[in-house]
Amino acid sequence: MMKLTTSIGMLLCSIALFSQNNDMSKYRLINTSDRFGISLVELLDPYLSPLEYNGIGINYEHTGQKFFSTANTNLSMEGKINASAAYTTNPQQTAAMMYMGASYSWGTFYHFRPATRLQLLAGGTADIGIGYKYLPRNVNNPVNVDLETNLNIAGKVRYDIPFRRWPVRLNYEIEIPVLGYMFVPQMGASYYEMFELGSLSNAFHLSSLHNKLASHKKLIFDFPFKHSTFRLGVDVAKLKYKANDMVFVQNNFSLQFGLKYDLFIFAGRRKPAPDHFISSDK
Repeated sequence: MMKLTTSIGMLLCSIALFSQNNDMSKYRLINTSDRFGISLVELLDPYLSPLEYNGIGINYEHTGQKFFSTANTNLSMEGKINASAAYTTNPQQTAAMMYMGASYSWGTFYHFRPATRLQLLAGGTADIGIGYKYLPRNVNNPVNVDLETNLNIAGKVRYDIPFRRWPVRLNYEIEIPVLGYMFVPQMGASYYEMFELGSLSNAFHLSSLHNKLASHKKLIFDFPFKHSTFRLGVDVAKLKYKANDMVFVQNNFSLQFGLKYDLFIFAGRRKPAPDHFISSDK
């Protein structure tokens, strides 16, 4: 009887210890955001036209952020993908310029928590981007391609606003490029001459604050619902750079909406999914 009681006691202790360890287990969730936007676009590209083109566009942004480890909740990494398209016309409405672009960035942030509802994030990012501008009325040079890579300083502010029983989070983000490299062709040089004949002299330029001024700012409100978090905000991106005696401008003012959610990835032999997770791949 004594042995039976001891065995039952050890079994109950093991179950309690397992439950406690299971409850205390921490996993790194990927905080993910998908946002869509409609924007007002300003384009000035002297290589294609001396006139400023204005119009409307659409854009999409996907971000994923997670901590480097479960033991350190002060340092996180973030990856971001952007894609956009726009249709613009000149002031006389006699010509149209189409634009498509995409970029990818990766960065790290250090988290400060000076107050209960306030978070401050400071860090830096590196990005690479490509853009395509098409002006059909130009016969010889109807296309210009934007290529760039940048090192940026970045910061975020998160503040939780207590609104009765419905907390709302205010997010403000800013990103400024400080050093990079960009492709800017010389006025009148065709892409055939540059790439087929190898005439790429003075087409690639080091960029910094002396010849490139840009900022990307976001003001976003998060509204949590029962099964999701809805995002609504504005996105303002301003860009002005100069090279080869030309000044280029690209400004976007966008109204964005989307969703925010957390993900945990099970993959490979090191992180197999637990038995109570059912995958359509198995």
